[in-house]
This record gives sequence, structure tokens and C-alpha cells, in this order.
Amino acid sequence: MSALTHAHSNPHHEHPDVVGSRNRLGLVLILVADIAFALSVLFVYFYLKGQNVNDMWLPAATDDQVATTPVSSTGAWYLTVLVGVGLLTHTYALKGARVKNQTQLVLGSGIALVASVLAMVYQVMQMSAAPFTITWGAYASCYFLITGLNTVHLALTVFIALGNWNRSRLGLYRADHWHVTIVRVWWTWMFVSSALGAFALSFP
Repeated sequence: MSALTHAHSNPHHEHPDVVGSRNRLGLVLILVADIAFALSVLFVYFYLKGQNVNDMWLPAATDDQVATTPVSSTGAWYLTVLVGVGLLTHTYALKGARVKNQTQLVLGSGIALVASVLAMVYQVMQMSAAPFTITWGAYASCYFLITGLNTVHLALTVFIALGNWNRSRLGLYRADHWHVTIVRVWWTWMFVSSALGAFALSFP
């Protein structure tokens, strides 16, 4: 009787598995669009580099402007390592959720949040330290396109990691942890996209 009463009092209630399935589908659609955009950015990078129309990939010095010099890709690889730390610690948190270990879940989620914040700050610092502006040739434009996309990714990751840690802290994943699993998919793509950007910037 109580179950019947509950069903009538909340007719719009959906089973967590139904909600999780819909959210997973939404994530897949977002990732498909984002992956297509990221790959198109890489295509543009290597296409413009290969064409080098009017030697505008890395323009030489003029009377009004110094030569455009490429940025070392070392920083981009360091950034990828930071994102990798976030992915690993979030995976650690997910393993805790699976065995109902709240301490491991909260700790892993917290470290992943810190890693995402550090990565975003580091990315912004790299962009600010670039020895050129976005108008200094095709390489400069592509550099800011890649790093700008990465900054947006990391900002979203900070938001997602913050929510994941807060919900973990409040014990909202005691019953189920499908949301933590979804967040790991996002972290995995962040690591891959960061690595792709670092790979491209390794060929200035």
C-alpha cells in the first residue's frame, strides 16, 4: 500500500536507471560533437602548416612586428600530465564508490578537483605568456584556438569535478554511482583532447 501511495503521490518519479541512461546518452551526444570539433581543429592546424600560404604560418620579422616564434610544447605535455592525474584520482574515487568506501570516494574526487583547477590555471598562464597575439600569423591563430578550446574544456571539468566532489561529500552516491562513472568518461576525453593538442603543438 505504501508503494502504491508513493507512486500516486509522485507520478513523475523515474527510476535512477532511467535517468542515468538518459544522461549517458546526453553525454555521448556532447562528446561526439566535441570530438568532431577538436579533430577539425587539428585538421586546420596541420592543413595551414602544410600550405603555409605566403609564408604566413610563422611570419618573418617586419618593420612593425618581430618574427613569430613557436611556443615549446613542453608546457602542453605538462598540462596533459596534470589532466592525467585528475583522471587517475577520479578513477580511484570511482573504485571507492563501487565498494561503498566513502572516504576513498571523497578523497579521490577532491584531488581530481584540485588537479582540474591547477590544470586550468596553468593553461591560462601558458596562453598569457605566449610571445605573440592571435593575429601574428596562422600558427599564432591555431595556437590560441587549441589552447582556448582546452581552457573551455578545463573550465567545464572544474565545474563537473566540483559538483562530483560536493555530491560525494554529501553522501549522495551511497545508493548508486552511475554519475561518477559518467564523469570518468568526461575525464578520459579531457586527457585525450589535451594529449592531441600537445601532439599538434609538438610540430610547429
